[in-house]
Amino acid sequence: MMRSKTKLVLMLLALPAIVFYACKKYKDPPVTTLDPRLTNHYCNDPRAVNYNWNFPGIDDSTTCVFPVDSFIGTWIFHDTIYLPSGDTQGTTIKQLIITSTEDTAKTHLAVAGWCGGNTPFNATANKYNRADVDTFPGGPFGQFLCSQSDTLNGYFSKNPLDTLTYSLKVDFTINSASGVTYHRGIATKM
Repeated sequence: MMRSKTKLVLMLLALPAIVFYACKKYKDPPVTTLDPRLTNHYCNDPRAVNYNWNFPGIDDSTTCVFPVDSFIGTWIFHDTIYLPSGDTQGTTIKQLIITSTEDTAKTHLAVAGWCGGNTPFNATANKYNRADVDTFPGGPFGQFLCSQSDTLNGYFSKNPLDTLTYSLKVDFTINSASGVTYHRGIATKM
């Protein structure tokens, strides 16, 4: 009888060790080579618009497209200026030069050509083909435009399906000493 109790105790003590060892977390074996059938190249940078498109495949950072990439270039903006009443004040044509500012997020833009002297204003692009004019910290007032009395806010956006004309929809509001004006129109890439 004593012998069977000892066996029972040993089995009960061994059971947790067996369960613990049997339930050890699985680890993938080390990758030796890629499957030769995987020929797609994909971007593996989470800041990119095309992050992990064509996955699985071959990690290739040269295929990455960042939010600023679709906006960089010279654009001809056909501007229609509206008053708060909805009346048209006039139309103008401006040449806007959009460049990327040096940053690690790859989202910051400088837009020159609005004011004389090519003083740029800044915008931040997102992954959804939209760039918003940067605003003052702590408020939705916009940023200074051509003088300390003018502030600009708004956005410009690109239709991702438009591969023929490469146009931007522009929607800006300018607050100045003479009042508020709305600038709306289409910019076409040169």
